[in-house]
Amino acid sequence: MYDERVIEKIRGIWKTFDLSLGIPEIDKQHLWLIGILADLEDKLESGSRSELEATFTTALSKTLDYASEHFALEEELLESIGYTKLGQHRLQHMRFLTALKNRVRKNFEGNFEHAVMELLKNLKKWLFRHILSEDRQYVDLADVNITQEVSSSLNQRLRSSPHSREIEELYASVVYSTKQTVSKEFNVIGEDNLKLISDLWYRYKLKTGIAIVDIQHLWLLQLLVKTDKLYKQKLKQEIGGEYLSLELKNAIQETIEYIREHFSTEEAIMHNFRYIGERGHQKQHENFNILINDMIDRSEKEELESLAILIQDLKDWLVSHIAIEDKKLFYFFRSRLPEVNEYVRNLNREGKIHIWKEAVMIYKLLVEYEDITKEKTRV
Repeated sequence: MYDERVIEKIRGIWKTFDLSLGIPEIDKQHLWLIGILADLEDKLESGSRSELEATFTTALSKTLDYASEHFALEEELLESIGYTKLGQHRLQHMRFLTALKNRVRKNFEGNFEHAVMELLKNLKKWLFRHILSEDRQYVDLADVNITQEVSSSLNQRLRSSPHSREIEELYASVVYSTKQTVSKEFNVIGEDNLKLISDLWYRYKLKTGIAIVDIQHLWLLQLLVKTDKLYKQKLKQEIGGEYLSLELKNAIQETIEYIREHFSTEEAIMHNFRYIGERGHQKQHENFNILINDMIDRSEKEELESLAILIQDLKDWLVSHIAIEDKKLFYFFRSRLPEVNEYVRNLNREGKIHIWKEAVMIYKLLVEYEDITKEKTRV
């Protein structure tokens, strides 16, 4: 069984992202996968090289078992309820298995650290894209059409797993335990905020593949979510009120300052590596500054209603800019990502940029387990 700190992280992921589908057999296997992921991340963070290697070998074996057992169980369920997208769902299962067998094992032969990151990346992608999105599409149909016979068959499959005891114990520890504490990242950022950030991130497919850019984008989303929530709180407290709260003003100012810092970071990278679209990208940043200046003006004039429209405009602009323009950066830099990361580390060491630890925390949780702010040495 896992250490308590790992259980707390598993519990945080399960609760924050509302991963329960309400089908116990499916939920138990999904939770098992989260356990594999969380335990591997824990060893990557705090374990020795030998502990990490042992955990990775176990995690890879368990993930392959998960895929084999879970896909068979889920496909039996979908067939029994007449799910019309079964073929498409089965194809996604096959692709996940192919990625594991080909990409992860290939990397393991040549680069162990890369293999660990590759496995974590695949598990996170599966967790946040497939389980949170694709699997939810059959829930309503299953609620109506699962018979006692089907439920018994699924339960029998689960009990026949060589991992059944581990699966049941983990489910009990996370779902039924009277102790419901979660790990620090969920308390620091806030469970509700993380859910809203992840919804935006995965709904609009905002990952660029450039670590520092993604970290800063996630933090911008966090600031926008925070500002939006404070604005809505203001409306509830003082409908028709004329004045902004000091907390809301500070949140607006913090968002504006961070947007400018983010633009500065992107432009420094583009200039240093001679990005061919540098001038056009800068022009878009300049246009966005017009919105920022408008936000400052409305904030100073205490225009509460018009500020709401502007907050939404900021969010819409950022989402569209990230989804289209910033993704172009990846295609230019993808062969030089290690150089970009080292350049960013130097900027951070020199104090020219600030990478907040909370921003890295969100990145590790939602995207990839990579800390670009420091080099790690294992013994």
